[in-house]
Amino acid sequence: MTEIYLAEDHLLLETGYHDPQMHSHSAAHVLVGLHGDMRVITENETILCRGALLPSGTAHTVDSFGNPLLVFLFDVTSTVSEQIQRMAALERGTAERIALSYRTLAAENPADGYETFFMEVMALLKMKGYGSRITDERIIHAMRFAKEHLQDEVTAGEAAEAACLSESRFSHLFREQAGIAFSSWLVYRKLFDTYIKIAEGASITDASLAAGFSTPSHFATTNKRMFGITASDLTGGYRLHRIADI
Repeated sequence: MTEIYLAEDHLLLETGYHDPQMHSHSAAHVLVGLHGDMRVITENETILCRGALLPSGTAHTVDSFGNPLLVFLFDVTSTVSEQIQRMAALERGTAERIALSYRTLAAENPADGYETFFMEVMALLKMKGYGSRITDERIIHAMRFAKEHLQDEVTAGEAAEAACLSESRFSHLFREQAGIAFSSWLVYRKLFDTYIKIAEGASITDASLAAGFSTPSHFATTNKRMFGITASDLTGGYRLHRIADI
């Protein structure tokens, strides 16, 4: 059973990775072995560890040896993602404390206790602040416009127009503020919105189409490529917890 917790700018998966393909995406990762070590493989190294930090854009795969993992995925526009870019390895003791805290959460009421658990994780990781890294009001407005028009396959030109900017100026400013291209962020938001709609009771087909994917198979392919999660992982059994804004 895959547990999926959805907050506004991150999601948490409790899942077992079954030899996922090497993949990379805009979300920054915090990985924690719930009961033991895992093997994390990147383009540059292979490490055996209890926990790992993977900055945005890091190509990777994980072998959990059949045991469940905690997989945090942070929107690249969050201050947490920005801080992970500058952090060193996740210490074993910290990973073990995160795992213990989660097991306490899972044994009680996951949805109601999530905020307390999450803030404990932020403290253990020594995060300095939590929120959005985007400060330009024009980009904030364009992102809001894009979220409201995902099903319409919003383009960078349309987002630029909403921000009262030329497309070239908007693209430059968005990358400067977010650290990635608008198109890459938009794919992440479509995936995230699909999960939200599934959590609200929609089928995978209806949710993916409503979030702006051209077909359910397009969603499945993108989900596998970016999150390492197959459609069968979702249809095979999951619980979605929608978390109110933290």
